[in-house]
Amino acid sequence: MSTAVETPLATQPGKQPPRILRGLPWLVWRQHRTAFVACLLLTAAGCVHMLWQRHATLAWLGPARGHGPLKLVEASGQAYAEAFQNAAWLMSLVPVAAGVFLGAPLISGDRERGTAQLVTTQSVTRFRWLAVKLGMAALITIVCSTALSAAFTSWWEPAHDLFNAGEWNADEVFLNTGPVPVAVALLHLAVGIALGLAVRRTLLAMGLALGFTVVWGIVLSGFVPHGFAKPRVLDNPVEEGQPGLPEGAVRHDNWTVDAHGGLHGFGTCFNESTPAECRTSKGIVAERLEYFGYDQMPGMQWTYAALVLAAALAILALTLWWGRRRPL
Repeated sequence: MSTAVETPLATQPGKQPPRILRGLPWLVWRQHRTAFVACLLLTAAGCVHMLWQRHATLAWLGPARGHGPLKLVEASGQAYAEAFQNAAWLMSLVPVAAGVFLGAPLISGDRERGTAQLVTTQSVTRFRWLAVKLGMAALITIVCSTALSAAFTSWWEPAHDLFNAGEWNADEVFLNTGPVPVAVALLHLAVGIALGLAVRRTLLAMGLALGFTVVWGIVLSGFVPHGFAKPRVLDNPVEEGQPGLPEGAVRHDNWTVDAHGGLHGFGTCFNESTPAECRTSKGIVAERLEYFGYDQMPGMQWTYAALVLAAALAILALTLWWGRRRPL
């Protein structure tokens, strides 16, 4: 009489261990697991590094603040500036990774290898196949960019008045903190996927996606969406000179103002031999400072991110619509 021996699930023929993902999501994960896992591992490493830098920053920031502004600036330049600039540069590569290495090969690779034709002959509809691929790529992009943005923002905020001399409207800060990196990464992912659908060759799609990233960086370099918030105004009598910039604020513009409220350029009468007489003749009575307060930054970022995200979602929707109708 023989005794039946139970075989572990992992070794039973035709059976596999339980999986979190099943069906088409599992297939897409298996197909792109190298890129997905690489993104997650690099994100984890970047977050650990930035959180460690945040801990180191807080360690010297408290004592340095107690020694006055000059000592604080010196300390920040020695311990903070170079590491922060390097991290900001790495953050700027997040959209590149999303568009070039994740988005562009997503569909173009299937078209190049013929996998797309195989999948579309199965019971799975083309729309569902495209939706799952786009959805998983978008999910990985959101998770990675959100984690990196949160780590970078938590590092920057304690010393926001020191980096870039407190100029939070600079690209290094504005585009790499808050919701902006997530929206920009999704936009580059969407463009990369659309380009991958349009061309059959993966390397060509990656090259075009990289070209978009370069053009995006050139066009928007130094761009701050001033139109997303109304600048605040401070006026001083002309005898008292230019108003001082409030703490944490960034300068928008400077003017001189006449008695009727008319605005003149900040340098009006500056080069005259008798500036006081020049100002009197023009009726200039005050100097005006226009600025954005530090508390206005989140609103400007969320507005900017919402517009970019809307563009990304529109491109993804167009890609789904186009992918259902064009031959693969």
